[in-house]
Amino acid sequence: MSAEIPSAGGTPTPRLSVACITYNAAPYIRQALDGFLMQKTNFPFEVLVHDDASTDGTAEIIREYAERRPDIIRAVFQKENQWSKGVAVAPRFLWPLVRGEYVAMCEGDDYWTDPLKLQKQVDWLDSHPGSAVCFHPVTVHFEDGSRPDSVYPAQKDCPDGFTFQGLLRHNFMQTNSVVFRWKLKGREGEVPTDISPRDWFTNLIHAEKGPIGFLPDVMGVYRRHPGGVWWNASDAPDAFYLRNGLRHLAFYKAVKKRFGYDNPAAFDLAANTMAAHIRAGNADAAADVVKTYPEYVGRALGATEERDRLARELARARRRFARTAWIAAIAVAATVLMLLSAILP
Repeated sequence: MSAEIPSAGGTPTPRLSVACITYNAAPYIRQALDGFLMQKTNFPFEVLVHDDASTDGTAEIIREYAERRPDIIRAVFQKENQWSKGVAVAPRFLWPLVRGEYVAMCEGDDYWTDPLKLQKQVDWLDSHPGSAVCFHPVTVHFEDGSRPDSVYPAQKDCPDGFTFQGLLRHNFMQTNSVVFRWKLKGREGEVPTDISPRDWFTNLIHAEKGPIGFLPDVMGVYRRHPGGVWWNASDAPDAFYLRNGLRHLAFYKAVKKRFGYDNPAAFDLAANTMAAHIRAGNADAAADVVKTYPEYVGRALGATEERDRLARELARARRRFARTAWIAAIAVAATVLMLLSAILP
């Protein structure tokens, strides 16, 4: 067995399950666990924690808390890192353990600041039986101090309001702010495992019908730090596109298939991801963008400025790459031209 799975201990009949995934979060995990345990509720809840074979002592800290509060905490400890194998750890290992009617999310490097957070959100959901999600703003904190703290979302971030149509265009729900009326018990496979961000897709499933609950209280902190997926998405975009571009494109494609919405952000993402791989000399990956997402590449490169930009990237690549890398870039260009001839009018 690749993981140490908990027994059916913990709260016998929890009304809410907290789902926490973590990896190498030793500097932060105590604050996350303390935020869970400080919650004051008139209902029982459980805390499900999944550690993906951390190497920095995170697992030992979780064990300490689980031994102290076996009535609440149930932990899963991986023996080998699953994320590196392409396994979606939450749907595979954590969500099947959920026993609550409601589910709250918080990753191990984030935390909650209000001891009444869960009570407030469950009260709202109880009073709105047609709704399946409630969220609130969070403080965005950069660990390196490079930017001042801010609150997200602000009204300006969501000009369309906190609606399902607005959520299709832009994910305004931070993961550690949501409480769901859980729809995925026994249906975990409805969330594709090859996409990123998976939390956005989960938000959409729960917001599809009924109003989205919004409480104005700031009740959590979302950390931005070098170990996070979105740490340098704006400051070092190529690194982001190389690491996450293909999975993010898979997300947009899954949204179109499930919800019928074709997000125009996918077009620029396809062009930027392909250009980043060309700059890095990753011929196969650049060609995969075109082969797998021809509709997005076609829409992006259908614009003259995008075609010109690709030409400039190839010119830069020729000057920078060694001969073998340039041959690879030519192969990419040839693939692009061949495929575009089939998808552009």
